[in-house]
Amino acid sequence: MGFLEIKQLCKSFDTTPVINDFSIEIVELTLCCLVGPNGAGKTTTMDLITGRQKPTSGQILFCEDDITGLDEHVIARRGIGRKFQVPAVFRDLTVRQNLEVAYSRSTNPLKNIFRFSDPGFVQKLEQVVAQAGLSERLNVEAGILSHGETQWLEIGMVLMQDPRLLLLDEPVAGMTEAEIEKTVAIFKELKKTNTLVVVEHDMAFVREIADVVTVMHMGSLLAQGPISEIEANARVREVYLGEAEA
Repeated sequence: MGFLEIKQLCKSFDTTPVINDFSIEIVELTLCCLVGPNGAGKTTTMDLITGRQKPTSGQILFCEDDITGLDEHVIARRGIGRKFQVPAVFRDLTVRQNLEVAYSRSTNPLKNIFRFSDPGFVQKLEQVVAQAGLSERLNVEAGILSHGETQWLEIGMVLMQDPRLLLLDEPVAGMTEAEIEKTVAIFKELKKTNTLVVVEHDMAFVREIADVVTVMHMGSLLAQGPISEIEANARVREVYLGEAEA
């Protein structure tokens, strides 16, 4: 059994099919990049995995459990974390406070205060700021971070929830070359301990990080394999890479 299995997934809005009989299997501790032209169905697939949208038909299995159509918070508790394209950080709070909020499981502020002094929290915080490359920025307000640092903070916030599967939507959009380089290093470390699915348009970035590349076209699976195979695939070049070059 796969770590994440998507079987014959379909999603229509009114009568328009957006995801069309889409099936893939994600192996644990791999990094899969989901690529394809705009409108291929990549973000909708992420929405369906996380419960943000409900599929019209098909099945999603995570660690052999059927999670198809469960509510978003239930799926998050099962261990699936997601980072959206536009970071949702608390700009007036410091990096540390943002990570504390992400870690908190209770709406009771008093309970949370005790959780933050718990050695498990301190250990988790140290681990995550090292993973996200933010050790020097703990006491800085999130509102004055660079674009790249803001993206890393949000990745850190997802990691504080200890997900087994991380879904990331266009994590390097708008980053400088240096920030992209650092993000490559962060992802290479992350995939030693986590399973990642990354939606990305930047093929140079995909080339650096992907174990497996899944190409979507018009809501269906067009091709899947290592980047070398994908780049050599004539149909993929015609549909996707040709369009990117044009």
